[in-house]
Amino acid sequence: MGLIKGAYRPWFIIGDNGGQLDIERQDAGLSQIDFKSKTVLEIGCAEGLVSLQNLKRGARLSHGIEFRERAVEVAQSIAGVLGKSDSAKFYWGDIRATDTVLNQSGMLDRYDIVIAMAVLQKVPNQPEIFGKLLAKCSSTMVLRLPEKKLYRFRMFSRQWSWGSSDPVEVARRNGFRLAWESCGYPQGKPPFPVSGEAWLGVFERQN
Repeated sequence: MGLIKGAYRPWFIIGDNGGQLDIERQDAGLSQIDFKSKTVLEIGCAEGLVSLQNLKRGARLSHGIEFRERAVEVAQSIAGVLGKSDSAKFYWGDIRATDTVLNQSGMLDRYDIVIAMAVLQKVPNQPEIFGKLLAKCSSTMVLRLPEKKLYRFRMFSRQWSWGSSDPVEVARRNGFRLAWESCGYPQGKPPFPVSGEAWLGVFERQN
């Protein structure tokens, strides 16, 4: 694929270009959410494939934030090739600088749906960052974690951590309720099994 150059290795598999994760696995569970005419923000969007898929599901606008600058360039290129540059926009940013990253020029004050799939476990102060993401969300929040815990500090790929919070309780304090949850990569309709790794929670705003 001509958009991928040099030593860059995409996060998601696009055809046979040697990506690291199957996009269908990352996307599992989102088919249960109503995207029709909604605005969507995805944290850790990689090459934008999930964001673009949300447009296919009927989203009106899909924005993504990604830490790797090259991935943002690729996402923008793919959106351009598909003729989606007006409805799909991608931004560079480090989610640890939450206030700055979530308020870049061109972004909305709030989004109907905010998605953070397998990204918060890579940063410290996860309960606080989750709270900021909830504040950016007017309706539905989607959160995927390795386990049902938010850590104040946890070294990624190391074996030690400092403090943890229940994401359901953090969401409740911010005006959200847990609509449904699963473990693994769910297909079909809830309820899903809730034991095992790769926890997924979908929250709805109550006020």
